[in-house]
Amino acid sequence: TARARNALAAIVCLRPERANVINPITKEIVVLSSNAVAVGTLVSVSTGDMIPCDGVVVEGKSTVDESSLTGESRPVHKGIGSNVAGGTLNSGSTRLVVKTTSTSNNSAIARLIRLVEEAQ
Repeated sequence: TARARNALAAIVCLRPERANVINPITKEIVVLSSNAVAVGTLVSVSTGDMIPCDGVVVEGKSTVDESSLTGESRPVHKGIGSNVAGGTLNSGSTRLVVKTTSTSNNSAIARLIRLVEEAQ
């Protein structure tokens, strides 16, 4: 139906296209396609940026808007050791450094997209 197609299009828009990868040697930020980010990579997520892949916070404290996945209207506090999901938004005032635990193709948002596609 048109409604289902519109819902799927809205979900697909939640998948981040790029990631700010931290070079492990120079510590400089390199912008890559989120599809190119490997498991175990450190990514920088500034305020207002989407988290590119599922991961664990290794530096920083902030709030994350998870409403796109959970429907929760209030941002959730995240700090070192907190799990974060790809496709959610750093809505707080500080940068997070996230160590990825999945690729963007296996992130929570990618799984949601696959489920909706299969249901159609």
